[in-house]
Amino acid sequence: MQHSGFPLLQELKLVVAVLSWADAQQLFRVLSLCNACETLEHIEISSCNQGNDELSNVPFTAVGHFFCFPQLRALRLSICYPIYIDDLLSEAMSSWPHMSRLDLGDVLPIVTFRGLFAALRKCPHLHTLLLPIDAANIIDVHSEAELFQHPSLRTWDVSDSYVEDPGSVARIIFSMLPSIGHIDYDAYTLHPRHEFWTNLQLVAPLSQRPPLQRPDPIYLESGVVLELL
Repeated sequence: MQHSGFPLLQELKLVVAVLSWADAQQLFRVLSLCNACETLEHIEISSCNQGNDELSNVPFTAVGHFFCFPQLRALRLSICYPIYIDDLLSEAMSSWPHMSRLDLGDVLPIVTFRGLFAALRKCPHLHTLLLPIDAANIIDVHSEAELFQHPSLRTWDVSDSYVEDPGSVARIIFSMLPSIGHIDYDAYTLHPRHEFWTNLQLVAPLSQRPPLQRPDPIYLESGVVLELL
């Protein structure tokens, strides 16, 4: 791949049974060296497991190699390793201004609402997101949420995100995502946040819920339908 160039490559989909941490790092690096920086729009890389890899719990750091693809519109990574983003999420969104679908799976550290706000400002076309959120760390987020809205995001998979203050989190979500219509979550994890995500509509009083641009129901992965009144 490194020597072939692929100057007209627009889409890459790679599915393998086993992808070790070291092989994944090398794959990402080599892909960034091909001559498709101005053409590649869609990347999907997934593996069923990492095999007997001693590095299976080591955060994966190579996502930065994809910052050289400014035309990227869809990125889905399912590689059985936690993806290390730290302060890289905002840089990633700046590098991918046309991104519409982003699926990073497990990430470390968990992104806060502040970090998500900063990143979404740089990615106005994003409509589908799979990214856990630190819904417990919401101190001083409310005033920021009132000043920010992302009108494009319609589907958000929060995975197994933990919630301590359901009412406050619901108000933040409704405030910053006026077009949200679908919230997915891990319905099979026994966790206190499960009750919140399945009753999202109930914990945001009408008097504190901003009007939505599109009053469609919110369909949850578990089959629960939330009507936005």
